[in-house]
Amino acid sequence: MALLRRASTVASLTLASRLLGFARDAGVAALFGTGVVADASVAGLSLAQLARRLLGEGALNAAVLPALTPVDGAARRQRAGAAVLIFAVTGLALASALAVFMPQVIAVLAPGFPDDGAREAGAVLAGRLTVLGVPLALTAGTLAALANAGGALARPAMAPAAGNVAVLALLGLLWLSGAHAMAMETALVWLSAGVMAGAVTQLVLIFFAVPTGTLALPSRAALRAALPMLAAAGPSLLAAGLPQLRFLIAAAAASGIPGGIAALFYATRLVELPLGLIGASAGAVLLPALAARGGDGEETGTQTGAQTGALGVEAALALSLPAALGLAVLAHPIVIVLFQRGAFDPAAAELTAQALALLALTLPLQAVEKVLAAIAFAAGFGRDVTRAALIGLPVGALTGFLAAGPLGLAGPALGVLAASAVSLAALAGTLIRRGLLRLPGTNRRRLIGLLAAGLLMAGAVGTARLPLEGMLGGGGLYAIAALAALVLAGMLAYGAGAVLFGGLSPAALKAALRKR
Repeated sequence: MALLRRASTVASLTLASRLLGFARDAGVAALFGTGVVADASVAGLSLAQLARRLLGEGALNAAVLPALTPVDGAARRQRAGAAVLIFAVTGLALASALAVFMPQVIAVLAPGFPDDGAREAGAVLAGRLTVLGVPLALTAGTLAALANAGGALARPAMAPAAGNVAVLALLGLLWLSGAHAMAMETALVWLSAGVMAGAVTQLVLIFFAVPTGTLALPSRAALRAALPMLAAAGPSLLAAGLPQLRFLIAAAAASGIPGGIAALFYATRLVELPLGLIGASAGAVLLPALAARGGDGEETGTQTGAQTGALGVEAALALSLPAALGLAVLAHPIVIVLFQRGAFDPAAAELTAQALALLALTLPLQAVEKVLAAIAFAAGFGRDVTRAALIGLPVGALTGFLAAGPLGLAGPALGVLAASAVSLAALAGTLIRRGLLRLPGTNRRRLIGLLAAGLLMAGAVGTARLPLEGMLGGGGLYAIAALAALVLAGMLAYGAGAVLFGGLSPAALKAALRKR
């Protein structure tokens, strides 16, 4: 229970960070819509943002903590200092190389930009201004691992949220300074300054979270002993980064569409908000449960690890399926209510909704994939997660680039959907063969019931939306009220359908509420 309380604290702070990150993105959308500045900034800032996301939530723990376990006292403090120094120097070397080759990096991330000199030049400028975010994120990630090892969990988890507050403050200054009248280069400098302010804020907060006496100047022996951390960091960072590569590949496929990268980014953020909650639940609740019951599926009490995993799959689908179908059916009014203001005009809303309607369907696939990844890691088969994700990447890339021409922005979104489906199928097949995942008849019947309830909800919301189109399309308070009513109706329809079709047991629901 103590573990779950600490995990819930981390999950709550992660949610706060995601919500603040969404507010940050909504602010950028209001300032620049899906125009040249938005496209250039999303492409140019992607490396720094990716580094912050991968390294800001404990991704280096698996590499740093085991290297500290065999030693104690002065040797431990020196090895901790060596870890910080090694990752900081590695990050600086990587940042230097990226700065030199930034035009080539942008050509890979956004191959459609060379036909548009302004977007390409802006992306290179933003990339070079924020490339220092990579070593800052690496250093912050190392310090977070040391803080966690010392029992400090809250402040490191709070750091990404504080970083987003710093970015929002810079966006406020940008708005007051007249962003709409700024030249592209000036606006990108401001946005880059916001990103770097967030990275520095995050680093400082984590530094002061490290317990006193944890760090010491490293000796040569400590540096040699800490070097294997670099190799150990590779697999965990690769496993954490591969799902993000799907969206980077989709952005590359969308780069030939004016406004495509920015619109895809905003749609992705809407999908990642519920996905982040499910991922936090999988890591904070499912992993401890699997560890307690035996991740290898051996019997430990009344339930096996495989059965616990099956319940995790059910929970992931129960949460993600209605969110996915709701986002897909209400994509356009959701984008209007959340984003359409300032420079984000109706054309930008239409482009973003086009991507969101398809990206939303990836939510159940990615949610179940996170649960299956938790099962695999708990059983010591993390390589299966990496292998499955790698299998899906070329499928997604081929689909996204081929479909971008005839389908527009829906093509890259379809590529993410294809990559997610292939990766999920590969990982599920591997776990079933290893005996780590079993779906008995009872579980399958509940899953079918949940799917039927989701389809009922989608039909009900789609039908109820028709007479409200005028209100939804106009924006403002009327659109917010109409959208809230549709969301509430969808929740009621899904709950009733889940009980009607056997996806949810009323007795189990009452028992869960009483226990809660």
